[in-house]
Amino acid sequence: MKFEEVKQLLEGVPFMTPAQGKIIYDFIIDNKVSNCLELGFAHGVSSCYIAAALDEIGGGNLTTVDLISTTQWRDPSIEQLLSKTGLEKYVTVVREQTSYTWFLKKQIEKNTENYSCQPIYDFCFIDGSKNWTIDGFAFCLADKLLKQGGWVLFDDYNWTYGGTGRSSTDGINHEEMGEDELNTPHIELLFRLVVMQHPDYSEFKIQDEWWAWARKKSNSQRKTITVEETQSFKALLKNALKSLAKGGQAKTK
Repeated sequence: MKFEEVKQLLEGVPFMTPAQGKIIYDFIIDNKVSNCLELGFAHGVSSCYIAAALDEIGGGNLTTVDLISTTQWRDPSIEQLLSKTGLEKYVTVVREQTSYTWFLKKQIEKNTENYSCQPIYDFCFIDGSKNWTIDGFAFCLADKLLKQGGWVLFDDYNWTYGGTGRSSTDGINHEEMGEDELNTPHIELLFRLVVMQHPDYSEFKIQDEWWAWARKKSNSQRKTITVEETQSFKALLKNALKSLAKGGQAKTK
């Protein structure tokens, strides 16, 4: 499905902006990614952009995982958006009771033989809890399922519990956090202290201080990092954060 077509069908639905959608859509097509994993889908806008790109390249699958408690009340739901776009055949929707880490556990069990896990995914998009503990563990588990040469993408690189987006996620009560935990971006910490120091990752990109990419490429002798600024992306992000500060529902995803 062409980008402009899916963009029009998703117009007005949070949380991924069209500018972000175009980036992830182009990434899927340019890298010919076929087996994708998404942790956190909310309404399913990002899922639809990924599925549209899979349709454009002629095949593939996205497995997208979120919690029953945070998605059952969404209007529109991911199922409604997939039906509207006609992209249902590319997406497997999974809802878990407590955390997507339990889904990852089941996938590791399913793909393990003789104490070795066979990687199955080409791309993993982590866009859920934004929490050091949950997403840190999720990355460690997802890494076992990610193929060599595959990419992992983190959303909400600079999001903090103490900023305009303060909320409780996955049963985590921010009121119990210390000031440093409230005001430090958990994904930035995870990316800097875990992902970038992982021996099997060597190519990194920070995009508009909101997205962080890492490639599983252990055969490289040196680590490289790129910092990229996309003005249209940053402008949309700034407007979304302003809307949140005024009590709106806008959020980047």
